[in-house]
Amino acid sequence: MDYLLRSTTKSDLDDALIAAGLAEERTDEDGEVMVLPVAGVTLDRIGAIPPVIDEENVVIRAGDPRFHANLRVSFELTKEQEDELPTFTPLPGVPYRVFI
Repeated sequence: MDYLLRSTTKSDLDDALIAAGLAEERTDEDGEVMVLPVAGVTLDRIGAIPPVIDEENVVIRAGDPRFHANLRVSFELTKEQEDELPTFTPLPGVPYRVFI
């Protein structure tokens, strides 16, 4: 199942994924803390969506400064897990980036 996610910041998204049990903090050998998806989860961190501007500097489509991500899970989520995710509506007619 695929989910389109949007939050105010990357940190907010990470917190939601950890609360849903879909990601966990890990520390590398240099002591750097990373948030990585658990087994069976693929996460595509997009970040802010840039505006589309034509060659005359006219904004064709506004950007979105919030943090975006695509999430794919290979197992069924519980309602509690889904409730933790920062999903949104309406979904875009043409997503910025999708899994293929």
